[in-house]
Amino acid sequence: MQNTHLRTYVKKHPDNKMAWYLLGKEYLNEGQEAKANYCFQQAGEVYEAFERSKAPADIWVDYQNKLVEMGEQKEKKQRVRKLWLTLLMLLVLALVPPADAPGFSRDTATALTDALAATEDQEEQAGEASVADPEGNDSSVFTAGTFGGGSQGGTALAAAWASAGSNVQTSAVLGMQVSDQWSLWKRNMPVKYIIQTNNKGRLTAQSYDAKQCDCEPPEVSTEVKQLAAAWTAKQEVAASLSSAIGTYRKKNGSWPKNVNQLAQPFPNNVLGETSPGMSQMFPVLLAMHQQGKETEAQTGTAAGENAVDSADVFGDTLGGEPFLKEPLEIVVDKKNHRLALLSGNTIIRNYEVGLGGDRTPEGTYVISDKVVNPNARSNGEFGTRGMQLSDTNYAIHGTNEPDSIGLDESLGCVRMNKADVEELFALAPQGTPVRIGTDLLPDTVVVPEAKDRYKYTLVPKQNNPNKTYHWLN
Repeated sequence: MQNTHLRTYVKKHPDNKMAWYLLGKEYLNEGQEAKANYCFQQAGEVYEAFERSKAPADIWVDYQNKLVEMGEQKEKKQRVRKLWLTLLMLLVLALVPPADAPGFSRDTATALTDALAATEDQEEQAGEASVADPEGNDSSVFTAGTFGGGSQGGTALAAAWASAGSNVQTSAVLGMQVSDQWSLWKRNMPVKYIIQTNNKGRLTAQSYDAKQCDCEPPEVSTEVKQLAAAWTAKQEVAASLSSAIGTYRKKNGSWPKNVNQLAQPFPNNVLGETSPGMSQMFPVLLAMHQQGKETEAQTGTAAGENAVDSADVFGDTLGGEPFLKEPLEIVVDKKNHRLALLSGNTIIRNYEVGLGGDRTPEGTYVISDKVVNPNARSNGEFGTRGMQLSDTNYAIHGTNEPDSIGLDESLGCVRMNKADVEELFALAPQGTPVRIGTDLLPDTVVVPEAKDRYKYTLVPKQNNPNKTYHWLN
């Protein structure tokens, strides 16, 4: 028999010393002594015992055939069981929709099948030892998926299912609403699913959406809700810091060495504010950026030089990386009087703004000057914050006319409420792209309650006493 089957068997059952011994005999017959000796070393006492025996060679051949046959029978049973588990999981996901129904993802079915295949190995290992972590260390992770408009979060659920295992006992999927092509990120996103690994290594998925499961789901625990709220806040900090690192690189041609290099006085205030956790996140996010720029790595710090284990920072995030991976972008919709802060197709904030109708130009810009109290006034026409759009006389700024929000009363600038512009100023780094157009965003306002606003500390000397701004307010 060719050793291909034995190699497959040994790979799946590395603790079977007899299999190692038989594989070594196969390699020896083929003249591959180095590989044979390695297998004999893995066989240990089995090698010593059987090399001294006088049993006929055909006995070993029969044993080898039986070993492989048993392995193939076990795999067949696992395939059948995996198929039934997959079908059961799809029932939970979609309440048995047809395969071509809106929102049904064939990729989801494939992902679940692969995930359930991995589950078999976990359950087999659980026969001798408990998988549960009694201390609860590094055992809970979060992710988010889109629910609504035909989407039922299948991809996020499949990913959570696939990632469950010995180091992750609880995976929670939070629900983002869908509006056209956009996913709406909120601080109070509901828990849609929790996937858990019990002390026998078996996975269970509990839906917390009564409409989704057609059931009366249990209450989500206060602890999970608090952890979810902390997780969403953390992702916003990571998105802001990651975008700032990218901006600094474009502007200076080198990588920043720490958060302080990003949070300098005007005009080098890539970040106008800092947030809790940024210093801890910085080495991980920097390394991720550098690994994505391998061809340019020689111009900056070596990717691993300042790196720390991402699990120490993003161990509570499915996949061990930030959820909001795409660089931040600002989009202004002239029709709906909305300004959105985006990461990819995820709307992190969607503020109501005042505009100037046809006087507000359409096009693509970047945030250049970021100024606190423009023209040295906090109660002037530009309010407490101003963000100039490229080298123009247009800006995103506050206003002393809050009643103009939602109307076309400016000379072209984008007016914002005080709390909104201050939050945007903290989140959006210098260099953030700004796209202005018509009919781009949903009408839904996405703004947290005051207690859930983005937390930040203002960097000193963010004003510009050397310039008087004449933005077209």
